[in-house]
Amino acid sequence: MASKSPLKIGVVGAGIAGLSAAIALKRAGHEIEVFERADFGREAGITLAVAPNAGKVYDHWGFDLKTVGGVEALQIRHLDGATAQTTWHDSLADLPERYGASLRFLRHGDLQTGLLKHLEATEGHPVKLNLATNVVDLDCEKGIIRTSDGSKVEKDTIVLANGLGCRFLKHITGNDHPLLDTELSFFRYVTSAQEFYDDPNIRPLFENQDDEICFFHNFVVGTSIVTYRCEGGQARAINVFARRPPNNGAKADRSARASRSDLLDMARDFHPSIKAILQKAPEEGIFSYPLLVRDPLPRYVNGKVVVIGDAAHVMRPVQGQGASIAIESTGCLEVLFQDIEKKDVQSRLKLFEKLRLSRCGPVHVFSNMPMGPDGYSWMLEKIKPFWDGSKPLPPLGSRPVSKPFRDFIYSYNVHEETRKALAEAQRREH
Repeated sequence: MASKSPLKIGVVGAGIAGLSAAIALKRAGHEIEVFERADFGREAGITLAVAPNAGKVYDHWGFDLKTVGGVEALQIRHLDGATAQTTWHDSLADLPERYGASLRFLRHGDLQTGLLKHLEATEGHPVKLNLATNVVDLDCEKGIIRTSDGSKVEKDTIVLANGLGCRFLKHITGNDHPLLDTELSFFRYVTSAQEFYDDPNIRPLFENQDDEICFFHNFVVGTSIVTYRCEGGQARAINVFARRPPNNGAKADRSARASRSDLLDMARDFHPSIKAILQKAPEEGIFSYPLLVRDPLPRYVNGKVVVIGDAAHVMRPVQGQGASIAIESTGCLEVLFQDIEKKDVQSRLKLFEKLRLSRCGPVHVFSNMPMGPDGYSWMLEKIKPFWDGSKPLPPLGSRPVSKPFRDFIYSYNVHEETRKALAEAQRREH
């Protein structure tokens, strides 16, 4: 349902969260202007998961992840890094039936390009896209965006979706929210899937296995390797999760790169068949992404500005929810901004904040829960502001992406839940 009179909405950031927000709000009938400081493709070497809670949003829009190379994961396996023996296995084949969508893996750049095309094809007012445009300041009360070239534009609403490096959080909460360094990094590359099957040392690890997300753990040395297929099955993503070497850049240096020899050193105690996987890595230039976290924000809205995605809740990739929870938030915006007038903006944004704090908060905590014996007690303390005590938490010992976490995270239907909350809010108003 389009709005009675279109609002002028600015979206700061054209990553997954920003483009998804632009689609959602265009579908709701508004005039959208997007501001992005970089060109597209800067994350082209990075892969990500779109989980069922987000897949339902894209399905609602008619955006098929298979068209951008998304590969469905049908199982999850954990293998011991030293022995290459399976320590845990769980089927994911029932996800579409149980939760309404599948878990898919794909390249960030492919998804970003697909979203841009879908944005252009979505019925509604033309979207103005400003690339290489650096936003330097915001006025939350007046809805003003200021850019580095001295321009100033006024909007009815501003969606802040410019990632973990967002410099405007103090505008939202009144406080600084520094990124905290875990001293860990994800070292990431993509290689040919066929190369794995052609290598006799690697083939036994994946032979006769369904498409999956596969973890190789060595908890003694604190290194894990995560792998899955993408690009329609033609490529395989490798992600090495390990303590960052001292020479691998500062904590916020996302331009840092690692070498094949670096990865082999991190995996020196792994089984030979697993080390053979890392022999497929490029000799140099492997993406090195520091794992940074931020404590949950106390609010997402100030005046006419709302923050979503990594800008609002930086998550470790443990539950695969970084992109998915952001996509989910854009589905919430779509519902709340249908059939809306300027006078309704503040009340709708406040409802968004109420809904998303109670939803994103627990997912944020689940994702950032430390490994080790103190992780569960840390989670119990951090989740208190967000959790309804009448609901059971995932029990002690639950693995990431196991059924207790899936039931909470994947079963959520953001369109349905937002419609119910909006209807209740409107009933109370009258």
